[in-house]
Amino acid sequence: MLYPLTVPEKTGAIIMAAGAGRRMGGKPKSLLMRDGVPLIERQLRALAQVGVCEAVVVLGHHTAHIEPVVAKLQSQLAGSMDIRWALNSQPDDGPGSSLRVGLRALSPELKAVLVTLADQPLLESSDMSAVLAAWKSRAPGVELVVPIFEGEPGHPVVFGALVRDAVVAMNGGAGLRDWRRAHADQVQALAVDHARHTVDIDTEFDRVALAECYGVALEWPANLDGDGIASDGIRDR
Repeated sequence: MLYPLTVPEKTGAIIMAAGAGRRMGGKPKSLLMRDGVPLIERQLRALAQVGVCEAVVVLGHHTAHIEPVVAKLQSQLAGSMDIRWALNSQPDDGPGSSLRVGLRALSPELKAVLVTLADQPLLESSDMSAVLAAWKSRAPGVELVVPIFEGEPGHPVVFGALVRDAVVAMNGGAGLRDWRRAHADQVQALAVDHARHTVDIDTEFDRVALAECYGVALEWPANLDGDGIASDGIRDR
């Protein structure tokens, strides 16, 4: 049984999982397994645990591989969180493009949106809860909360309707980073004393370093044999 923690009313989440993983040999990084569990599943279960009411997984490249995992969790977590996925038909346009796809797929009445990455192997539900707590207790005028470790911004981030509307109105590769730079006075940094918010996996070197630095091993699933995955990371249709 899942025991939700206190979160702002009507909080939704977006998991960014549309990338090709070209630096990882064109493989879906979100399906790397930690302790036998795909990273995308770890993220969704953590979101359900902190009480997020709905989550959208943004897919693009590797949809055929990732969607079955999401579909399984739709059923398993149906009583705790509404899960769906949305397809970015142009995932190479950048994270702003994928974020807009996710935002448009979320319910319009949400009061807050949490955005995280599918390939964060160290992130725990307590980290998500800490960012949500910072959002709930934010100072007046703050529209975005970002965790910061040793000067580096990380994920998840949380924002409300004003930022959501602004990002949806952008075009091309523009997105949350652009809004943040233009509205620094409306951003609240959450200083953290660990790297869980900032560590993600982009290369095989990162995977090896993760095991050496943090003792966390990531393995590719046995059924991911590369069949149907082109050299550019796009699944053949």
